[in-house]
Amino acid sequence: MDAKIAGFGLTGWAWLLMLAVSVYYFLTVKATRSFPLRFWIPWLVYLVVWLAADFSFFGVQLTLQYMLPIIVGVVASSFTYDKEKLHWLYKKMFLLCLVLVLLFAYGILFYKGYTPYAAYTPMLLSVMAAVSMGAFYLSKKARFFGVYAVLFLIPFLDVTRMALLVFLVILILHFANRNILSKISFAVAGIILAIFVFNTQAFQEKTFFQGKGELTDLQSNLNYYDESNSVFNTSGRSQFYRYYEPGLKASPLVGNGPRADLYLLEKVVGGSGVSEAHNDYLSVLYNYGNIGLGLLLFGFIPTFLSLYGRFLNEKNQYRILLQTSAMILTVTFLMSMYSDNMLKSTVFFADFYFVLIGMAYAPYDDKT
Repeated sequence: MDAKIAGFGLTGWAWLLMLAVSVYYFLTVKATRSFPLRFWIPWLVYLVVWLAADFSFFGVQLTLQYMLPIIVGVVASSFTYDKEKLHWLYKKMFLLCLVLVLLFAYGILFYKGYTPYAAYTPMLLSVMAAVSMGAFYLSKKARFFGVYAVLFLIPFLDVTRMALLVFLVILILHFANRNILSKISFAVAGIILAIFVFNTQAFQEKTFFQGKGELTDLQSNLNYYDESNSVFNTSGRSQFYRYYEPGLKASPLVGNGPRADLYLLEKVVGGSGVSEAHNDYLSVLYNYGNIGLGLLLFGFIPTFLSLYGRFLNEKNQYRILLQTSAMILTVTFLMSMYSDNMLKSTVFFADFYFVLIGMAYAPYDDKT
């Protein structure tokens, strides 16, 4: 259990500490901030306006959680990076992931497979996987692929389905791989790996109610919120749309207010511990409406296109690594938002993602 102190658990205090540190550096570091904030300002303004119109404690909490990763990215873009700093950061991230892998192994061996934050931990590891695969494609050094392979074992052994798909997408679509033959080779390898994973007993038992299914079953039953689905195990998610549907229809344009989704779930499943829809698109639509979702996507899509434009003209391999890793993680972020609360996973994923963006835009010292 995540013990609570003053209403916040360990992860709650972690993101609050990150917020305090980020605000401190934002206010004290006097440097040019090159983060593409212009793409995210409409979303940030909309959050603040809605909070002012419908103020509540949980509304403040949600607003800060959504704003924190962007602030972190802005701060990250205010520093100057070079080869040595990037090597140092990679080593520190490697050590963090090594600790997580060891904790995972301990949980598998001594806690009968239970892994805390099972959905979020692989997403944090996916950041390291993306950077490592980028380094592999750019340097051709096998050790970086080895890091990816070890990290892949976590969602594989834990059967975290979206994380498995994320890792496969990183392997197949990473933008650092610009060689056509290499792209084809890794696409084939990725497809073979996906088929192997799909046919494992653990994946079959977790994915299908009957304990066994075919690829065609996935194709026709991937809608988590189709209550008529009797084949694909949605882990209870098919109920959420039914709960939210009246509110979505009542206020489709501007939504029902920050954290209205929580207040609704407290009414319909109060006492069960369920407080999230496990789908960022659904939560944002319910709380902030189509306008809010549109402004959020306006942050992601132009940022990706801007990074892609920089990548096409970039010569420095380290900056290419940062740009391409941020780009592929944009794709996986948007994927993961369909099945989890990735926007609120600040210290697990979102902060790291926006840091990469900030670093990709930050000044780089070529002299070292």
